[in-house]
Amino acid sequence: MVHQRDNPILSLTADNPLVYLSSHYIQTKEYLEAIVASTSDAICTTDMKGRVIFFGPGAERMLGISASEIVGLPVHRLYADGREGAKKIMKMLLDAGSFSDHEMVILGKDKRVHVSMSGAFLKDKNGKRIGTLGISKDITERVRLERRLRELSITDNLTKLFNQRHFRDLAQAEVQRAKRQHSKLSMILLDLDHFKRVNDELGHLEGDRILRRAADTILKSIRGEVDVAFRYGGDEFIVLLPGSGLKKAAMVGHRIQQAFESHPEKSPITFSFGVSYLRHGDTVNDLLRRSDARMYQAKKRRKQL
Repeated sequence: MVHQRDNPILSLTADNPLVYLSSHYIQTKEYLEAIVASTSDAICTTDMKGRVIFFGPGAERMLGISASEIVGLPVHRLYADGREGAKKIMKMLLDAGSFSDHEMVILGKDKRVHVSMSGAFLKDKNGKRIGTLGISKDITERVRLERRLRELSITDNLTKLFNQRHFRDLAQAEVQRAKRQHSKLSMILLDLDHFKRVNDELGHLEGDRILRRAADTILKSIRGEVDVAFRYGGDEFIVLLPGSGLKKAAMVGHRIQQAFESHPEKSPITFSFGVSYLRHGDTVNDLLRRSDARMYQAKKRRKQL
């Protein structure tokens, strides 16, 4: 049995700055440098003016930037949000003296890295602040997986449009935003005519193909960075049009209808739609109710032709 007094590692004290490793004594400074060199985390220190003083090997490997390229430069050059990011970090340090698990994006050579950062002030033997220490762990893969799971939870598997669950969340947010900013908001509710009959006669595979074509037609007929399309359920679809009034929503509805029905493939499937716009005091359900009523009026008119 090895007794504590016989083991230099176990007997390490402030008066004994040597550590035994592989039958050789090395200075504590060298031991710590070996730890810093081997870690995959990015270790970076700055002076109180925010200039990089130390940029560890883990940081070089993570970001593809050598220490010689960044030492002496402002650390905010590494932050995706630049000076604002540096100000936020300094405020956290001034408020609490240290922080942990702060998620942010730092800039590497031709890449962006999501990290979880911990930080603290560096102080001299008299307790005076002389700089900052930041240790960042790469969480890019975790963030990517979280985003993917988020996308799956709000996306309809068949059409790749947003699903009804996301419609409820986003529509509520858009209604509140439109009221707050006194801006327009319209909704189109679309339904495939005769879909059930075709789906029953030709099978679900054919029905799925028609639904995908309908979704593709909708996406090609709306403003990609503004309007938002959803598969509301079954053969019903919804489009939210922020900033658009009733007339513009009706034009978009007709555009979708004509694009789908003018497809070279002959099919009894057609689109009926109803539109509504946000009035004072409206809720999401009010928009849905009026769009639904107008859509069924359109269906009745089509049957009478």
